[in-house]
Amino acid sequence: MNVKPTSFNGTGGFIALTRWFEKIESIFEICLCSEAEKVKYAACTFIDKALNWWNGRVKSLTLLVANSMGRENMKELLLAEYFPRGELQKLEHELLNLKMKGSDIAAYTSRFDDLALLCPRMVTPEYKKIERFIWRLTQLTT
Repeated sequence: MNVKPTSFNGTGGFIALTRWFEKIESIFEICLCSEAEKVKYAACTFIDKALNWWNGRVKSLTLLVANSMGRENMKELLLAEYFPRGELQKLEHELLNLKMKGSDIAAYTSRFDDLALLCPRMVTPEYKKIERFIWRLTQLTT
């Protein structure tokens, strides 16, 4: 906890949750955190609404089970709780229909990259990401 991890309070939507995931993952790397300790460590950063949510999970699962669920399972639970399916569908729709405005390829690329991070299943494996990026560019130039 000496690295002063970012707290997660359960507000701010998917962007806040994604940024928290990124920060906590970098702390895991820096601190060489073992897989067995990652859920415990991440849970220590919850405050407010997120802490209430986690405490409810712990009560239903027991502390031993909650702490041993693994970070990917915890991540899935957090996404299900704080990133409603409807919000994800809006972002997927935006990615499908993303268009470059004028000749501003930098803005198009930046937004494409943001959406690709938020909608990984639409751009995985990497060749899908490349195809989707190029396909929209070719639609704009013809």
